[in-house]
Amino acid sequence: MIQNIKKSLFIRNVLTLMTGTAIAQALNIIIAPILSRLYDPHAFGVFAVYTSIVSICVVVVGLKYELAIVLPKKQEDAANVLYLSIIVVVFMTLLSTIFLFLFKDYLEIWFHIQGLNELIWWIPISILFFGIYNNFNYWSTRQKSFKRLSISQIFRSISVAAIQLGGGISKIGTVGLIAGQAIGHIVATVVLGKQIWKDDRQVLTSSFNFNKMKDLARTYKEFPKYSAPQSLINSLSQNVAPFILAAYFSPTVVGYYSLSLRLLQLPINLIGDSVRQVFYPRIAEIYNHGGDLHKYLVKSTVFLGVIILLPSLIIFLLGPLLFSIVLGKEWYEAGVYSQWMMLWLMFGFMNRPASATAQVLGLQKFLFYYEVLFFLSRLVVLILGAYYLSSLYTIIIYSIVGAIFNFSLIMTVIFYLKSRNEATENID
Repeated sequence: MIQNIKKSLFIRNVLTLMTGTAIAQALNIIIAPILSRLYDPHAFGVFAVYTSIVSICVVVVGLKYELAIVLPKKQEDAANVLYLSIIVVVFMTLLSTIFLFLFKDYLEIWFHIQGLNELIWWIPISILFFGIYNNFNYWSTRQKSFKRLSISQIFRSISVAAIQLGGGISKIGTVGLIAGQAIGHIVATVVLGKQIWKDDRQVLTSSFNFNKMKDLARTYKEFPKYSAPQSLINSLSQNVAPFILAAYFSPTVVGYYSLSLRLLQLPINLIGDSVRQVFYPRIAEIYNHGGDLHKYLVKSTVFLGVIILLPSLIIFLLGPLLFSIVLGKEWYEAGVYSQWMMLWLMFGFMNRPASATAQVLGLQKFLFYYEVLFFLSRLVVLILGAYYLSSLYTIIIYSIVGAIFNFSLIMTVIFYLKSRNEATENID
């Protein structure tokens, strides 16, 4: 009976998150054919470079202390981890601003993008608010307040869509895409922050303790020590392609790649992020109570595999045709890219439970080495492809490498848990 209630609650939480995410992603899907006609591939290429820089910085801006917000048993400790992480976010944003000021001219030269240094000041704004939002996100996850996360996602997507469409109609160029994304982060953070203050003000105001923050920083030191570098390497691995493609091919190629990735990830993230959001605290709960993580992980991975199989086959068989019809004939090549990228994204979608499980099990050191090897493999493929292959073949091999590594992570965590269970049974 209790098990059925927990299962029902898990599904309800996923559906709550998916509702907000579905509305947000549906809006992004609806405007995609419009944006593809208002902005050319070059504009999307510049936007992809901006997005990649922000994505790389955001994963380490809080030194991954946000992951620890869901772990303490006491609310007071969780609140102080939240404060600690936000302070780190502000400090790291200041450092990134200084770095951008010193190297902005070089970035424009490296990526062959004229006028990039005029757009670059949107980057620290995005980093700051995205970093704070991540902390609010994990605090809301701990509180199981998934409804307010859905609301903030809807507000973000509406803001992004309105500004990007307005910028495209006004013909202001790439700044329309970048400003829309940055202001969307601000709106989502303010909306979520107001809801948290309304619901949780008492525990937050009564818990602030600087000495407690210092103690908790030491307690969860494994996160900045291993999780932050691991996440940085992971983000570099995920975002290195636009940099290499821009430097060795052209921003137009980056535009094809980035729009393909964006459109493929919209429906994938609809379910995947919602499942991960609910799955992470659930895994921590099962682990703390000595439950069967192996069985739970296998069932969750198979469930995601069944969901992603049909969409993957459709994209692999009809990608170029679908992109040409929906986005316009000039985006045919992006559809060709999507056929192979879907292979990597399919296994990336399936590995969310394995990745969350590894974090809870304290396998940060393993994940770090895994990400280093993954990043170096991708980097080698991109550089060799840039010198010896076409952009298409480079992306094909890049995607195959991604698929192999994501599948390997899933199987490694599953077999680790199986061995762990067998060892426990032998002791008993």
